[in-house]
Amino acid sequence: MDYKGIKCPVCDKPFTENDDIVVCPVCGAPYHRGCYKEKGACIFTDLHESGKTWAPPVPPDAPNTASELKDKECPNCGTLNAHSALFCNICGTSLTGAPDEHRNTGYNTQQNPNNANNPNGYNNYNNPYGSYPPPQNNANYQSRGFGGVPFAFDPMGGANPAEFVADNVTYGDVSKVVQQNTAYYLSVFRNIKSFGRSKFNFSAFLFSGGWLLYRKQYKAGIITTTIMFLLYIANLMLSCFVVNPITTHVIDNAGVSSSDLSYVQLANLLSQYLMDNPSQYLLFCLPLLCSALMLGIMIFVGVRANRMYLNHCVHTVQEIKSVSNTETDLSAEYTARGGVNVVVTFCLLACYMILRWIPLFLT
Repeated sequence: MDYKGIKCPVCDKPFTENDDIVVCPVCGAPYHRGCYKEKGACIFTDLHESGKTWAPPVPPDAPNTASELKDKECPNCGTLNAHSALFCNICGTSLTGAPDEHRNTGYNTQQNPNNANNPNGYNNYNNPYGSYPPPQNNANYQSRGFGGVPFAFDPMGGANPAEFVADNVTYGDVSKVVQQNTAYYLSVFRNIKSFGRSKFNFSAFLFSGGWLLYRKQYKAGIITTTIMFLLYIANLMLSCFVVNPITTHVIDNAGVSSSDLSYVQLANLLSQYLMDNPSQYLLFCLPLLCSALMLGIMIFVGVRANRMYLNHCVHTVQEIKSVSNTETDLSAEYTARGGVNVVVTFCLLACYMILRWIPLFLT
């Protein structure tokens, strides 16, 4: 058995590879030879009497990082990690040493004089992959274009964590609010601030209020979700109590069964009836109007989502800094107010499924 690292029960010092170790012939407990001679016999007499054997101590359980305070900032990407974490859970950078050459902050001509004469001009403002050169000796990096500058996946999306995005707010601060999918959002935020260009957010387009609530933009999310819900209910009610009765009335007046009518024939009958009854035409089009308004809201949210989220992150950081005075308070506030709200996703999904089943009970 390899006893290296196990503590001697007499001197309480861990065994090493070069130690002279003796083992009790009765229970198997290991000792330094000198410690065993000092005691003259095995000290585990209770094991001898009970007929049991010695067993090495059970190592302590690993800490549950999910319940720990996230106060250990990654020196590379700025992500807040659990207090006992050894490596960043986003980029894998060691959190126990001081890898300054990997740090994604403030790499400029003042910190690196050689950068002043860099022919490629990769400084704080025109380096497309952030304000730092990634480590040259990392096998995961590949040299591609831009003068052979090596790069890999950057959780900061090319943004410099030390660069200010607003008053007293840096990209590193914003990343602590975003937390999930920082590479995408920080890249988009950087384009918004530098070039005034954003991207169409398809997740926000498809889920609208749900996406806003998921990203903890509760005020805008509640307003959008409420409007969409009311429009959906209005569409549902108008379809059940206006469109369906008009369609049934037209079929009954035609004196044929609905199963005998083709879609084209039914459309012709409805068109003729609505032309003869203009007041009914407006009521018949109301569900379509509700659907058009819902689509308009979805498109608006998809277009404006990233700008709205940037403003939300900036305001959140400013509010946190205005009320928190210590790093521990800041870390706790970023953990509580940043990231995403997964619970609201399941709640909205359940509500959506319930609403989808309502028509079956109304028809």
